[in-house]
Amino acid sequence: MKIKVCTWKTCTDRFSQYITTRLLNDKAKFNLEHLEIEDCMCMWHCKSWPNIMVDWNVKNYTNPAKASEHALNHKKKKK
Repeated sequence: MKIKVCTWKTCTDRFSQYITTRLLNDKAKFNLEHLEIEDCMCMWHCKSWPNIMVDWNVKNYTNPAKASEHALNHKKKKK
């Protein structure tokens, strides 16, 4: 599973770096070796920031808790 976090100005102004930090912590804490976390440039959804992309699906109005939920739900589906 790959999660991309927008690091363009609008999303960074809305603390997208905390989303990246939370996902990296979850990866270590919950042993999510399948999880790839990547910063990326603008996803062109600037009015609905911060944005992440989960397996090519853009998720808008994301916060660190919602990002964790996406990562952990994917782990449950794989079992």
